[in-house]
Amino acid sequence: MKSKWTQALAFAVALSSSAIAGAHGIAIPKHGGLVDNGGEITFELVTSKNRITIFVDDHGKPVSTQGASAELLAGSRTGKRIATLSPSGLNAVSGTKPVFRSGDRLYVRLTMHDGSISIGEFIVK
Repeated sequence: MKSKWTQALAFAVALSSSAIAGAHGIAIPKHGGLVDNGGEITFELVTSKNRITIFVDDHGKPVSTQGASAELLAGSRTGKRIATLSPSGLNAVSGTKPVFRSGDRLYVRLTMHDGSISIGEFIVK
């Protein structure tokens, strides 16, 4: 039987985790893609036959990607670069669709015009 301290600790962890998740919310894909909402910036990865597009939002508001650049990396935040992405539209970067498989871990590294960097992570379904 678990001690009261263990039960209280488990309850406190569960409660604090739900508060954190509720504070930021879970992003719903606006374009039918995969969403990463691990931080202030939300990335949505959308693929078509030959293109990959990543949409960028901040708490549901579009983030201008004018003057930005991005890389799609495989495996880790410093992994192998598999695509270079350029601004495309108000809040998106896009490029030629690279080869990846279900289960692959992909990272987007977005460098804004001011030099700030945001990183998003996707696990391909």
